[in-house]
Amino acid sequence: MNTPWNTYKGTYIFLITLPLLLMGCRKEKDTLPARIYHSFTSFFNGYYNADYLFNETIERLEESYVFADNGFIEVIYYGTEDEIKSYDTDFETVIKKNDAVMFKHPNGKYIDDCRILNGKSWFYRQNYTLAMQNFQFVHEAFPGSPRLAENWFWIAKTFYMQENYEMARDILRDQVLGNDTLEIDDELAGEIALFQTRLAIEAKEYSRAVRILEENVEYIKGRDRRARAHFLLGQLHTELNEYPKALTQYTEVTKVSNNYDLAFEAMIKIARLYVNFQEGQDDDSEVYKYLTKLLKDDKNETYRDRIYYEFALLELKKENRPGALDYLQESLWANINNQRQKALSYYKTGQIYFYDYLNYGKAQAYYDSAASVITPASPEYDEITALAATLKEYITYKTTIAYQDSMLALAAMPEAELDALIDGIVAEKQRQAEEEARRLLEEMNSQADPFFNPALQGNQGRRNNQQSSGTWYFDNPSAVSNGRLQFQQTWGNRKNEDNWRRSRKALNMDMANSAAAEEESEPVDSTLLAQYGDKYQYYKDIPFTDEQIADAHASIQEALYKLGQVYAQKLNEPDSAIQTFERLLDRYGDDTEFSLQSRYALYQLYISRGNPLAQVHKNYILNEHPETVYAYLIQGRDPEELYQEEADLAFAYGGLFNAYAEKRYETALGFSGFLLSRAMLSEKLEDLDLARLYYIRGMSFGYLGEKDSLAKILTYVVNTYPEHEVTPIARRTLGFMDNPQPAANQPQAATAPPSQGGGANNPKDPRYQGFTDQVRPNDKIFVLLFVPKDQISKNDATTRISDFNKKGYSGARLKVFTFLYKQSHLLPYISQFGSVAEAKKYITDFQNDPLSQELLAGESTIFYITHTNFKVAYGQKRMEDYIAYFQNILK
Repeated sequence: MNTPWNTYKGTYIFLITLPLLLMGCRKEKDTLPARIYHSFTSFFNGYYNADYLFNETIERLEESYVFADNGFIEVIYYGTEDEIKSYDTDFETVIKKNDAVMFKHPNGKYIDDCRILNGKSWFYRQNYTLAMQNFQFVHEAFPGSPRLAENWFWIAKTFYMQENYEMARDILRDQVLGNDTLEIDDELAGEIALFQTRLAIEAKEYSRAVRILEENVEYIKGRDRRARAHFLLGQLHTELNEYPKALTQYTEVTKVSNNYDLAFEAMIKIARLYVNFQEGQDDDSEVYKYLTKLLKDDKNETYRDRIYYEFALLELKKENRPGALDYLQESLWANINNQRQKALSYYKTGQIYFYDYLNYGKAQAYYDSAASVITPASPEYDEITALAATLKEYITYKTTIAYQDSMLALAAMPEAELDALIDGIVAEKQRQAEEEARRLLEEMNSQADPFFNPALQGNQGRRNNQQSSGTWYFDNPSAVSNGRLQFQQTWGNRKNEDNWRRSRKALNMDMANSAAAEEESEPVDSTLLAQYGDKYQYYKDIPFTDEQIADAHASIQEALYKLGQVYAQKLNEPDSAIQTFERLLDRYGDDTEFSLQSRYALYQLYISRGNPLAQVHKNYILNEHPETVYAYLIQGRDPEELYQEEADLAFAYGGLFNAYAEKRYETALGFSGFLLSRAMLSEKLEDLDLARLYYIRGMSFGYLGEKDSLAKILTYVVNTYPEHEVTPIARRTLGFMDNPQPAANQPQAATAPPSQGGGANNPKDPRYQGFTDQVRPNDKIFVLLFVPKDQISKNDATTRISDFNKKGYSGARLKVFTFLYKQSHLLPYISQFGSVAEAKKYITDFQNDPLSQELLAGESTIFYITHTNFKVAYGQKRMEDYIAYFQNILK
């Protein structure tokens, strides 16, 4: 007989046993049931959700990836510091879920998984210290974990992100790839391959990168990552000039990718490969068909600006510059908020006008437009902005010359003729205004009754004829381009919106208002205003007085000289430079501010071309201006010989600032070079602003296109004069450069670490911060004396040292200068020595000479110093610290 007990016996036993089992599964228990319980609940309650959220967050992060303007694609994207802030909450949630699992279930089997996932989360949050702590805990606490290979791999990546590249490579080689006891699954193999590829690319080992990635691309998890991997292979093959292989990889991207943006990038790369690598008319025809197909695809509507740009490159390949310009205009017309492509289209148009047509006026307009939209991170930024600035200078000087010449011509006209001319101009402007008003009225009438507009009917007839001929107008990109160019010439750029014609009227009104505002801000000549009334604007710039005429000629002289400089130094047009400088001399002779500079410029230009006319300008400078920098430079003499103490130094200092303000950068370099060569040699420069002097010298190099010198000098300013007012400007300038020089060896005396023991003999003594015992290649070595000011006069100190040098070192050609240090000590300076050994021998000989004892009496001392240490000791006014360093460490 089946009693209720017999029927439900199993159920009763389970219900009675379950509470007992659960009571025995407290987190402290390590029994088998406890472990099973903790593992089960930790996976399904916490770790599973954390892992799911982590992967979802990574997927969203990688979807946000934006193609860089240059360089290789990132297959696994880690985000920027700012971007990661948007995902920080999700990563924090992952960590909290895992922490809860580990706290509630310390004996579960997923503790190592939780730790690894936490480490990854901290890694993405860019807190590499906490990431490393989690990874290290796993390999120490779970030596038998099946995920040990993955854990070591993330340790290697963490070291890499901490810029410890050697350790990253060693761990990857020894603990992951070289450890036969660890199992690497396919997904991990794919990630390792991507990391190895990244290392190979950074080492510019592109062939090795290709080999690694091609062998493992099938192991990369996820269609999007795999598509990006194929894209990267396409880039690498292109870098290796392996066109067919690159084409294969980009084609694979279009098949694999779920992301149309990526697929389109691959299509554009395919088009660029066709343009760059294929030859012949048949190949060009295939490229044209391919691009036309892309253009007609509705999915590419927002990309048409880029497609037209590729058309332009194809036309340039065929040396069809007018066709290229048409397509570039199409690219600009089709652009929808793509600042990068807009900059490239302006840039390429400017290049054609600049290099092919030598039309600097049009080139300036397009370079200026490109400079207004290009971002500092773009690889073309430096060239675009530099050339835009140069062309702006060019246009400014050309405009100044033409405008002032026209004003002088008007001033020379008889008064009656001038009045008649201006009356004619006023009448013509009035006629044009009336014509424009009449045209606008006709447009308004035609818009009011479009059905009876003959022009529209004519257009309809032409459209019907085109359709009947079998070729639709809009199927021909060239025809469309010509039509739009005609439209732009009439109306300018217009949005596709109602009443678009009215914007022209509004624009004219805005320009009129702007012009009126500018006029209001200009000073008004009340006499002319009273004389000419409404015609004042036409007379106000005409130079009527002798002073005004002189000012106009001065403006022309300056513009001619600076235009010649632009031709010679920035546009590389020596013929135009020669014509401009000769024009200045022919017109104004040798009595202008710029005549001597122009003759020296002509001398240099003619010398470089082997033209005997160089001798004419050389003779003039040497005979008429023998005591000038230019004469000394021609003779190969040191311009320093020209200057004597305070008056000469003040002249050079003032000349430096004037030359820089007037954009005479070569002259500024000459003055700054002279001043800096004297900076350590004379107390007269004690009060000079050396930081500003260095800054001007660096910027002068920059304006002349010598970027490396600019970066080097501005870095020195930042490091040596951290508190000076020019330093923030120098730092910002460095930040705008493609490869800014990192601030190194910055003085840190205020934050130097405490001494680690050993006192003055310890190299880590905070007083020695910034000094080095290493002599760098080409570093100059000097011998200095440190003498109390009241012990001996400056002249006597210099004389004693010079006498000693004549007696024992006459062949060494040593130079002696004495300058004041902190108003308390003389600092005699002996320059320079070929090695430390030579400097030490000099010091020994000097100390043993009886005539030198007065200089070395009392607290005086003698020591050698490298130029590197001198910059720190003298620049930071820490000469006493260096003397202690010399006596306790170097001596």
